[in-house]
Amino acid sequence: MYLNKLRSTFLFFLVFAIWPFCACFGQEKLSIPRIDRSLIKIDGLIWDLDLLQQTPGFTYVDSTSNVRKILFDGPDHNGGSTKVFAFYSNPDIIRTGKNQGNTFPGVVLISGGDQGAMSEWVQRWAHEGYAAITCDYGNTQMELGRGPILKNSEERLAIIYDSIAKGPKAVRGYRTAAIAVLAHSLILSFPEVEKNKTAVTGISWGGFQTCIVSGIDNRFKAAAPVYGCAFHDEIIFKRYFKNLTKEEMALWMAKIDPKNYLPFSQCPTLFINGNKDGCFDILPFDKTTKLIPEKNRFVRITPNMGHDHPDGWRPREIAVFFNSIFKDQIPLAKITAVERTDNMIKFDYKSKVTLKNANFYYTNDTLNINADRTWNSIPAEISVGGIECTGPKEGFVMGFLYVTDIMDLGVSSELIIN
Repeated sequence: MYLNKLRSTFLFFLVFAIWPFCACFGQEKLSIPRIDRSLIKIDGLIWDLDLLQQTPGFTYVDSTSNVRKILFDGPDHNGGSTKVFAFYSNPDIIRTGKNQGNTFPGVVLISGGDQGAMSEWVQRWAHEGYAAITCDYGNTQMELGRGPILKNSEERLAIIYDSIAKGPKAVRGYRTAAIAVLAHSLILSFPEVEKNKTAVTGISWGGFQTCIVSGIDNRFKAAAPVYGCAFHDEIIFKRYFKNLTKEEMALWMAKIDPKNYLPFSQCPTLFINGNKDGCFDILPFDKTTKLIPEKNRFVRITPNMGHDHPDGWRPREIAVFFNSIFKDQIPLAKITAVERTDNMIKFDYKSKVTLKNANFYYTNDTLNINADRTWNSIPAEISVGGIECTGPKEGFVMGFLYVTDIMDLGVSSELIIN
């Protein structure tokens, strides 16, 4: 009896001792936002959002550098588990080498094409005041056994397109989006990341993926796809569909293309592209922007913008856009309406900063591919009441207004199509 009483007393004090830790653990789990699945009205969604919104297991490969190296548990591939390599940093780590108890908005960065994880991109966002993570989405730098290892460009193209023959989950578009959502879940578990202030941005193929991720992970409060857009069967990469059967192409478009997911995005989104981009045609890009409500739609069609990662992360407008949402800073200008009369084009706009320059860019070139299309421009006049210009004498097939403010920040109207 004495031993039983002693055992009961011991168990009582043991429970009393560990209860605060259990309670704290539960509170931490509850503090991480969850995806609202009810807002994503898709039957047969290929991503398991219940699984992806859980914090993945992770280890630090490097926990002392100003940009940390992380391995976290990735989505299964061909029935086996994988690890994902990532770079992570925040302003405290950049400045002092360790967390100092401050909190920051977070950003998930999605690279494009064959590009692996880029430390520089993370550093840039940490200097902007963000906790930033980017991953080796294509596993181009991974050691054997950590994920699907792609040896050459043919294999990388195959996993984007031909792999649909094995089902949608074999396609890189599935895996990249899954990794991005897991990366989001990971940084949301970090105490320094502000739970309701996270954004996603991606470049090229990463912009394509951003259009998917912002639609299926509504924990994001802002997005900025650069170049990449939906309607993959209308851009230059449609040539890779030639290896697919009609059924496989239809399945790819139904399960992978962002047009199926972007309409469920709940967040303000800044769409950036060049008018002569060689990968993502301006027409499907314009259709993509219109998949979300006008109030959440912000556009920057950039005259003669180059296409690579530095050109894609260089626009200061992305950070200004995110800062206006998360830090209550001055927002970008926005072209809010267009009106056409007999020979005039008039634009309404909102801007907290004085606009200094405006030009209307237009084309009548319907023969050349997007990258080779000839564009012309005419100046537009800025006034307090709006912006206007005389329509081109020769008319135009499509055009857009591009404006800059006194801070040299640029935005555009949406594409105007005759």
